[in-house]
Amino acid sequence: MRPQQGASPRRARGRAADGPAAAWPGGLRRLPERAGEFVRGHRAVVGNAVRVTAASCVAFYICRYGLDRAVMSVYATFTVVSLGALARIPGSGRQRAATVLTALPAGLVLITLGTLLAVRTWAAVLGMLVVGFLVAYAGTTGPRIAGAAPGMQLLYILPCFPPYAPDTLGQRLLGFLLGAVLLAAAQRILLPEPDTPPFRRLLAGAAEAAADLAGHHGGPVPEPVLARARTAADALRPARIPPADLPAAPSLAHKAMAHAAEAVRTLLNRLDALHTAAGSQHAYRPETTALLRAVGDAAREAAAALRHGARLPPGEGPRAGPLQSELAPVRTHRALDTLGRLSADDRLTYLRRRSLVVQAADSAVVLVLATRLLLGDRDVDRDPAGHAFAYARAHAAELWWRRLTTHLTPRSVIFQNACRFALGLAAARAVAGLLDLQHGFWVLLATLTLTRTTSLETRSAVRQALLGTLIGAVVSGGLLAVAHNHGAVYAVLLPMVMLLAFTAGPLRGLAWAQGGFTLVVAVLFAQVAPVTWQLAPVRLEDVLAGSLIGLVCGLAAWPRGAAPEVRRNMAALCQAVADGIGRTAALVADRAGAAGGGSDGGAGILALNRAMVLAQESLAQYQSEPRERTARQPDWPAVLVAGADARRGERLLPGRPGRITPHEVGAWLRQAAESTAADYRALARHLRTGDGPPEVLPRPLDLGALLAVAPPVPPAGAAPPARADSAALLVDSVIWLDALTADLARIHREM
Repeated sequence: MRPQQGASPRRARGRAADGPAAAWPGGLRRLPERAGEFVRGHRAVVGNAVRVTAASCVAFYICRYGLDRAVMSVYATFTVVSLGALARIPGSGRQRAATVLTALPAGLVLITLGTLLAVRTWAAVLGMLVVGFLVAYAGTTGPRIAGAAPGMQLLYILPCFPPYAPDTLGQRLLGFLLGAVLLAAAQRILLPEPDTPPFRRLLAGAAEAAADLAGHHGGPVPEPVLARARTAADALRPARIPPADLPAAPSLAHKAMAHAAEAVRTLLNRLDALHTAAGSQHAYRPETTALLRAVGDAAREAAAALRHGARLPPGEGPRAGPLQSELAPVRTHRALDTLGRLSADDRLTYLRRRSLVVQAADSAVVLVLATRLLLGDRDVDRDPAGHAFAYARAHAAELWWRRLTTHLTPRSVIFQNACRFALGLAAARAVAGLLDLQHGFWVLLATLTLTRTTSLETRSAVRQALLGTLIGAVVSGGLLAVAHNHGAVYAVLLPMVMLLAFTAGPLRGLAWAQGGFTLVVAVLFAQVAPVTWQLAPVRLEDVLAGSLIGLVCGLAAWPRGAAPEVRRNMAALCQAVADGIGRTAALVADRAGAAGGGSDGGAGILALNRAMVLAQESLAQYQSEPRERTARQPDWPAVLVAGADARRGERLLPGRPGRITPHEVGAWLRQAAESTAADYRALARHLRTGDGPPEVLPRPLDLGALLAVAPPVPPAGAAPPARADSAALLVDSVIWLDALTADLARIHREM
């Protein structure tokens, strides 16, 4: 027996030895197991198909056969399909239902606008241009709104076509309300997606893991404690959190949760590195042990407050004061004097280990303050370490305005996508109106569903869609010719066809989705008005027209997707990092401006935040796009890490006590910062041009030059507090610059 083509010889020999009689029963025995794997793997798709089918069929039957309202039946059914199948609303059943109900006011406005602007083609086109952009751009405010955006587009598209019938507006709105309520009920009751742990619970678990890890003051750390800490830190990574649970909205609570998540992840990472670094088995100094104990107490108090979840009564809740008191002795340790006694190879090792303790304490302070802000205490910005919480007193309108204007630039992939969809939908509406297409709605629907972020992906989608629509049109034409006007046949077939289409589409691909939807449209419209087999070729023609429009828009508007923007935005981020290094060095070395000049409320930190947001969004889209193999790409996540390190220093260092003295030490710090900033500017220029490797390689910090000009710190207890604060500030600044230099070296290694 010869092996089958593509099978391994070992597996072929095994089948030959066992024989068909032995293999077939084994296959039968595994059928239940394989069926279980299939059901578990596709539960979400099947569940959503059941919910959409049930809600849309109930809505259609009530309106069409119970109330005899044809218009109302169409709007009720398409509301369920648009928000349940076309939209990709994330979350559990409860969260999806809440999103659908929250969209009711916007849906009523969109249907009303579409109905009124259908009076003229030019009015409908302009409305499509504006509505298409605004609905797509609204995705900047969070994953739930972004997921609902495609379905919300359909709520304007459907009524903006002739006939101009404002007298049917009541039926349209009632149909929409009925469909949305039934969909929300189905999302909540029928095979609902399970609830996920609230984000606050994840924060509390991470804070408790940090408290346990901080409780070990030298000596070996039990492996279960380390494993729990690493698991808790990994669980807070944005990629690990369900989109509906991400604190991504521009509200004060979401900003506080995101701030707390960043702080507790940093705390866990610093404690992990501290306990696994070389020499971690040695006993810690008394002040370090006291500080780690205070870190653990603060983290545990924050965890308890997060689990309780109520608003803070005055004077209660986690406090940062005891932790800051224990932090002061560690900050004033004789750092430079110790450096002078170490060899050159051990200096950075010592600096980094000392920095881990201080950074862990700083992160614990930020965690406590962010927790207090999350629970309603807006006075956290008055804390000595609260300069990073300048947004605490900002009005909600200001926070939302900042988020919306962040992406209002051609360099934002969200802005590009909104423009691409708006232009495509407006062009499709103009073509459908000028050519007086019989079912122009399908033209816009094809444009909406087939337009992709790259021309390569759009061409692939168009090919699959046309193939699926052709097959669906043939099947639909045959069904319409055989069943003709027997409404009972279509009424019986509707749920079966819907369930098949909404299950096969997500599982089998775009061709199946378009073919199935073509059949759904035929069965649905055959119950609304008399139709013939000619409805099927009309559907094919409209999909072809919409596909061509989407393809043209994909070729004309940013056809390469996020590939160019990821380089531009990463270059802009490197430039922002360089500017941030200069600002922070000036604030630390010269004390130029107010002590809070580097806080979140300053223009500099806002510019760095904006550059990071644009870079993160472009990278996320770039990673989701299919692309051809090209030259080796830089380590883009390392660039984001550099941005985070620059932001952390700009938030924390300017608020530290002390002043860099003498003048020679300040000059060294300014020179070292300018050198690091120049390296980032050189990297930014290289990313913009893409010509060969960077001309300037990163230069390590010259610690020998620092020790040559820095006077030793007097013995413990003999140094005045101001002198000790200055030494601690200098050491922390050196560690910060060293981390940015290490980030730069890592980026260069991947280029």
